[in-house]
Amino acid sequence: MRTAAPRLHRRFVPLTIGSAVVAGYLVAVVIALASGHRVLPMFDGYTPPPKYRWVNPPTALAPGNVRPEPNDTDVPLGPSGSEQAGAQSEDGQLTLNLAPNAVPAHAPDTSVRVHVQPLDPATLGPVPAEFRANGNAYRVTMMYQPSGVEATTITSPGNILLTVPLAPAGLLSSNDGRTWTNIGKQAVPTQSIVGGPFNATGWYLGATHPQTAATSGSGSGGVILVAVLVGALALFLGLFPLIRKRVRGRP
Repeated sequence: MRTAAPRLHRRFVPLTIGSAVVAGYLVAVVIALASGHRVLPMFDGYTPPPKYRWVNPPTALAPGNVRPEPNDTDVPLGPSGSEQAGAQSEDGQLTLNLAPNAVPAHAPDTSVRVHVQPLDPATLGPVPAEFRANGNAYRVTMMYQPSGVEATTITSPGNILLTVPLAPAGLLSSNDGRTWTNIGKQAVPTQSIVGGPFNATGWYLGATHPQTAATSGSGSGGVILVAVLVGALALFLGLFPLIRKRVRGRP
């Protein structure tokens, strides 16, 4: 005659497995939140975007932040002007595309150097009241090489793209770092990227709506909700075999 102990053991094996899954996931969530990292649902094939690199990060994002550095890109210069080319900031968060012959020729110079300098927007002029700064500001300058003469004329506009940490609402441009103009609202679907025309050197800054910036730190609520849903699903999967067996055993 079989005892009830093995039956009881078999009934609680699925429950034990489900509870272990819940506990493991919740421990991972708590550790990640405590260390300031984002927590994402576990979907196969999904690669989270790289962390935004701040010149002056918010306090909560300071741990682990890698401050971006200035960098240069040399664009060949021919008899008709600069070649069609692209340039990026060192952190990859600014992309600049130059149209063919965008920078006029300047004999005997053979290239034009595009310099990108990441900046803290708090050190510049205030943005328009309907916006708030969205990430770093960047100053773009150009110098003919090897003469070192500044190149200030762009005859054919290209485009500029900024990766920003919050939902974009515009792209601001300034020729003096004090007064800003919204030059475009080009956006990449499902990504925090904003773009506009590039027809002058100067300062560039992404913008967001004030309420977006004010509520940007409330993302952990969604993380906790995901954790609860995953936990409930794991418990259901663990309890389902036991419940089904009991229902089938009734008259």
